[in-house]
Amino acid sequence: MEVITSVKNELVVKTKKIKQEPNGKLFLENPKLIKEAFNANLCFDYCLISVTKQANLIANYSFLKQTNLIVVGDNIIESLSDTKTPQGLIAIVNFSEKPLKAPNNNFVVLENLQDAGNLGTIIRSCKGTNFNDIFLINCVSFYNQKVIRSAMGNIFDVSLHSFKTTSEFLNFAKQNSLQLAVADMNGENLFKIKTKPQRLGIVIGNEGKGATQEIKDYCKKTISIPMKNNLESLNAGVSCSIIIYYLDNL
Repeated sequence: MEVITSVKNELVVKTKKIKQEPNGKLFLENPKLIKEAFNANLCFDYCLISVTKQANLIANYSFLKQTNLIVVGDNIIESLSDTKTPQGLIAIVNFSEKPLKAPNNNFVVLENLQDAGNLGTIIRSCKGTNFNDIFLINCVSFYNQKVIRSAMGNIFDVSLHSFKTTSEFLNFAKQNSLQLAVADMNGENLFKIKTKPQRLGIVIGNEGKGATQEIKDYCKKTISIPMKNNLESLNAGVSCSIIIYYLDNL
């Protein structure tokens, strides 16, 4: 059995490049997350598996036998991993945005969101509601490793669509007659809304600056989460989660 041990090996260099520049491929290193990708029927390019952990990993994750397994030294896994104690497995899988189309249900619009943890949180919350479509305007990349980890596998089950500019998204919104409501501290009390919205997009803006005036001008409604004890606002991921869970359960 040939075991790759050189960090200069062509495949190792290729894997490192994919991690840095995903371009339609996900770099995954958590076995449970890799299993989620397999169960979501994503196409695997290959898996790098540690020579010392190979037997145990295959025993616990039998699906690995159906992938292109390449045995490598522990030093290779360590050189590629972000974690202090790598679990001995890295997978490269194909993952890209789903075809762009108008959403059938309620959806989320994220404008200039830059925190990877916030995006991961929102992806998980969207999976837990009927807000299945997420439109990203100039946001942190969903290929970001922190996004992938914080989304905990739920990234495979939502529809992600990226736009470079707000104007580009608004053209799409106008063409498809999309209705938007922006989250803003000066808006209508969220909990006074008693009718479940239909095909409404909730806009969450930048963590520090909020939504741009450009998208606010398009929105038909402004909503807020009432605060106590002089608190001005909540974390973007938390705010979005509260809003969509409340609206989804009306």
